[in-house]
This record gives sequence, structure tokens and C-alpha cells, in this order.
Amino acid sequence: MNALYFPTVVPRPELSGTKRFFGLGITSMVLATFAASAAEAKTPAARELPALFSTLEKSDAVTEGSTSPKRILYVFFDANCWYCHLTWKALQAYEKAGLQVRWVPVAYQKESSTTKAAAIMLAKDRVAAMRENETGYRAQSYDGGIAPAKAPKALEAQLDANFELMDRFGVSGTPGLVWKDEKGRVRVRTGMPRLSQLPAITGLPAQKIDDPELKDFR
Repeated sequence: MNALYFPTVVPRPELSGTKRFFGLGITSMVLATFAASAAEAKTPAARELPALFSTLEKSDAVTEGSTSPKRILYVFFDANCWYCHLTWKALQAYEKAGLQVRWVPVAYQKESSTTKAAAIMLAKDRVAAMRENETGYRAQSYDGGIAPAKAPKALEAQLDANFELMDRFGVSGTPGLVWKDEKGRVRVRTGMPRLSQLPAITGLPAQKIDDPELKDFR
């Protein structure tokens, strides 16, 4: 059961770029038990986090939720990532309560991760495209629901840069959550949080979440 709370793991340390993809089915569940300790070992020094956060703020992203947010949460995601899908579901109620989520795309799980990221990022309405990807998510094959689109070179470069930034934050897989707490300190978490941890992450009161897919995260 504990593996449910960890991310889809990115093999380390030499990997970078959208051209490398991994079959992360059963293998990822085995590797997942090592993800938390790996992420902790790579976490940057506290003095480095403000500069990294400043870079993250400039990243192109899908911006969901409140336009006058009580807190902003950044999430590194892969369009095919199962745990990103569950995180998206869990955060919907918090977005309605005043949270803004900025979804920063990476592409490493499958070859279609790049083309699905392109479909979202090149859409006229990114929020609607993101919703299409998540509401149409196919859990049996671990595939986002949006139809793929050709990724221009500039977007591929952006996905590479996002992946490298995720790595610099010490995030070993998706989803990767980054935010500032009530004291302005940069916080980083790798993997899907338990629902009971969301108030501390979002800075908002606990929200009612009844989705049966999230029952194992209570």
C-alpha cells in the first residue's frame, strides 16, 4: 500500500530530455519504494531553493484555479502519469476554494508524453485541454485522454528545460509539488500526497473529496 503514495520514478542520474522514455508499469511499483529516499538525497540546499523557485515562476505552465489565489502551487506533471491524474483530481476542490495550480509539463513516461504535452500547451484553452486529458484518462493503459499533437522544437526544448529544473529541485518523479508556505519558505514534495496533507500544502481548510479513486489516499 505504501507504494501508492510515491511518484512514477525517473531513472537517474544521467537521464535528461524528452527523447528517452520508459516502460514504468510493474517495474515502477517496485522502484517506487526507493523514490522517497532518492529524492531526499538529491534535495538542494535550502539556500539554493529561492533561486530555483524564481526560475520556476518564469516557467510556461497550465494555470488552473483562482485568479486571486490564496496560495500558488506548482506541479511538475507528465500527461500520461497516473499519480499526476490523481493529484489533479484531488486538487480540484482546493482550486474552487482559492488555490491556483500551475501545471509544469515534462515528458518522460512514454513517447506520447511529448505529443500530449504539445496538445495541452498549444491549445487555445489550456485549462480545457488539461481537463480533457484528465477526465478522459485511461487507467488500464496509463494514458492521458487528449489526442496527441505534433510538438515543435521550441516546445521540446521547453520540456527538456522543465525536466532539468525538476531534477534540480530534487524531484525524482511525477508529480512533483513545489510551493511557498505561510512563512515564505520553499517546500518540495515528490509524489501524490495523502488527502490529509493537502491543507498544509495548499494553505486552505480541508475540502470534501468523495472521489472513489482517491480512497486509498485518505
